[in-house]
Amino acid sequence: MATVRTTGMGVALALLALACKHPQSHENRPDASQPPLALPQPAGLVFAEPCAAPQVVATGRATDPALTELSGVAASRRLPDVLWVHNDSGNKARVYAISPAGKRLASWKLKKVPSTDWEDIALGACGASGAARAATCLYLADTGDNHNDRAEVHILRWPEPSALPAADADDTLKVKGDVEVFTFTLPDGPQDIEAMVVLPDTRAVLFSKRNDGTSKVFRVTMATPPQVELLGTLDLRDDQADHGEALRVTAADLHPNGKLLALRTYGRVLVSDLGAQLAAPAAIAGAALTHVAWRHWPQPDDPHGEAIAWAQDGGLWLLSDMALPVVWHAQCQAALPSAATPVSR
Repeated sequence: MATVRTTGMGVALALLALACKHPQSHENRPDASQPPLALPQPAGLVFAEPCAAPQVVATGRATDPALTELSGVAASRRLPDVLWVHNDSGNKARVYAISPAGKRLASWKLKKVPSTDWEDIALGACGASGAARAATCLYLADTGDNHNDRAEVHILRWPEPSALPAADADDTLKVKGDVEVFTFTLPDGPQDIEAMVVLPDTRAVLFSKRNDGTSKVFRVTMATPPQVELLGTLDLRDDQADHGEALRVTAADLHPNGKLLALRTYGRVLVSDLGAQLAAPAAIAGAALTHVAWRHWPQPDDPHGEAIAWAQDGGLWLLSDMALPVVWHAQCQAALPSAATPVSR
C-alpha cells in the first residue's frame, strides 16, 4: 500500500485496493452474445456533456524537471482540478498529480511493475460488479513499441487516490502490492500502441499508431489471463486532411458517459459517438469502425501532442510529449476565464 501522511488517505486507498484486488474470472467476463450493460458510473465528480463550440486556451505550463515527456493525462474523477499524468519511455514508474496550471502536486512511485514504455493513462471502474464498480481505478498502458518487437505488453490497474498529501509532507509516495498487472500478446503481432480508453465494464480498448493514417483497434478483457480481440481497423484518412504521419493516433479518452470518444493524432483532435459501439459484441464493434462520423475540435499548434482527456466542464485537456509542456484546455467560449489565452492553429 502507499505510505501516506494525510489522515484518512491510507484507509481510502486500502478500501479501493480491496475492491480491485481480484481481476475478473472467466465466469465474470462480459457475454459477447448479449448487448453491453449500462453500468453505473463510479461515484465522484460529475462531468458535463461536451459543448458545441470549444476554444483552446493555455492554462499553464509544467515546469517541474520531473515532468519531461508527458505522454498521458486523465482528469481525476474524485479530486477537482487534479490531472493524473505520466512520462514516456525511459522514465521511472511514477504517476504524477498536477494542477491545470501545470504545478506538480504529488507523485506516486509504483514498485516492482513493468514500465517499458508507458503511453497512456485512463480512468475507469475497478471492476464490473459489486463494490469495485463504484470505485475508480487508474489504468496505465505499458504498450509503446516503436520498433514493433515486443513479445508482450501490459496494462496496469491501480486504485485512484482519493486525497493528496498535506502541503508540508513528502510529495513522493511509494505504492507496493496494490497494482494489478495484466500481461498479454496482441493477436495481430507486435504493434506500437499509444492510445487507450476504458469501457464502463472495465474492458480496455487500444488504438495502434501507424504511419498510413489508419489504426488497428484491440479490446482487452481484464481477466486472468486477459482476453484480447482485434475489432478491426479505423481509417482516419479523408479528402480534407493530409494522409500519413499527421494522422498517427497518439492518445484517446472516453467520456464518463461511456459514449463520446476523443481521439488525438499529431494533426487532429477528433470526437465521435463511437464509445457505445466499442462495448458491443465484436462483430458490431468492428462494423462501427468502418463508418465513424467525426467532429473536428480545435487544437493548439502542438506537433508533439500525445495526451488527451475529458475535462469536468465538458471540454478537453491536451498535453505534449516535450520539455516544459503547456497545459491546454479546449473549453466552451462562454466559460473562458479572463486570464486564459486563446490559441489559434
